[in-house]
Amino acid sequence: MPPVQAPSRAADALQIIEAAIAQAAANGLDSLTMRDLAHAVGKSTTVIVNLFGSKAGLIQAVGEEALRQDTAFHTAFFGPVVGLPPSRDALLALLRHYLRLRASESAGFARIWEALLIDGDACAERRDLIRRWAAMRETAWADYLAADPRLVDFASIIVAWTTMEQFYAGALGERADYEVIASEGLGGLVDRAFGETERPAAATLWHRETLIIPQAPAAGLEPDSMKLKLLHIAADQILERGLGALTNRSVSAVAGTSTSTIAYHWPDMRRFVLDAVWHSVFRDMPLYLAGQRPEGDPASADLERWARLMAPTVAIAPQSEGFYVRYARLIAGVCMEARRDPALRDLAMLLRGPEGGGTYYNQAGVWPADFDLNRLAATRFALWIKAAALTARASGAPLDEAALKAAATRLVARRT
Repeated sequence: MPPVQAPSRAADALQIIEAAIAQAAANGLDSLTMRDLAHAVGKSTTVIVNLFGSKAGLIQAVGEEALRQDTAFHTAFFGPVVGLPPSRDALLALLRHYLRLRASESAGFARIWEALLIDGDACAERRDLIRRWAAMRETAWADYLAADPRLVDFASIIVAWTTMEQFYAGALGERADYEVIASEGLGGLVDRAFGETERPAAATLWHRETLIIPQAPAAGLEPDSMKLKLLHIAADQILERGLGALTNRSVSAVAGTSTSTIAYHWPDMRRFVLDAVWHSVFRDMPLYLAGQRPEGDPASADLERWARLMAPTVAIAPQSEGFYVRYARLIAGVCMEARRDPALRDLAMLLRGPEGGGTYYNQAGVWPADFDLNRLAATRFALWIKAAALTARASGAPLDEAALKAAATRLVARRT
């Protein structure tokens, strides 16, 4: 009987990568440790280090495998509809199916991309990986849409829109209110793609009427109060490292106080976390989204001026990250945690329900008057700019004013 050969190096690597994808998909990329992974595959940490060099090398290998699996996903997804004309109904059905599949528990590779998009430790290899992933998705959609001249430039819009909506779908896919609002928004996106008249935003406006937006947690606090200091520290940690990294100890250590201080100011840790989330939103919100008009004559707003106003909100330099970069990372982190913790799903819905509301209700003097920024158009733009900002930061490819103007023109109809 011939001797049994030891598993090959490639087989070991694939086994470890697949286990890493499963662990990261279930518990997040930050939870992935060499020790836990070694235990899961029945090997020593030395084997993992010899194969990948470091955790960064392992994550890069995980990303490469996720890209391979996602490429196969797109091939399998579009294969059955090759040659099918992309009508409104067909595109609407495909997008719904696409989101449902990618948000499902079985799509572990999709969870990897979600984690990589909000990871703060992007090296050159990681940025290149994100660029290749985005290009693969855009090519797959462009190939399908190419049959209709009206849709040739809509692939990048779809890729960005589905990137952000996928976070919400993963957290909220079992909620009827989310499904109704998301379906309405998706219908508006498809109508815009085909240049058709949009339906009313009945569900979105209904949700707005029933929604109670929390008061800014810092309202009424003294500038030098300990409570405000704790909120600032917590908001910074959420925006930099994600919701899962926030603990009583992490905040107290930076504040230089005991862990009982948070308990003194808040009834429990969950309420503190919720206040910290909202503080991170209200604290950094651009003035025009808070109802304060930009300087200058509102009647003079044009596309060039609008682009100059928006550009800082998508800046990706670490020392001057824009509002939409930070806000999108916050939302994505909340949604990823809500997949694992159902108690956070109400918070995720509070973030999704009014998407685009600030843009819609404060458009005067910001958006050019000839742009028909209706409620669904505002939601489309809000989802697009958040995903575009996240991808720009993760890929290291900044959004310029030309890209902003092109997206605005494609997402929002012009009045005639």
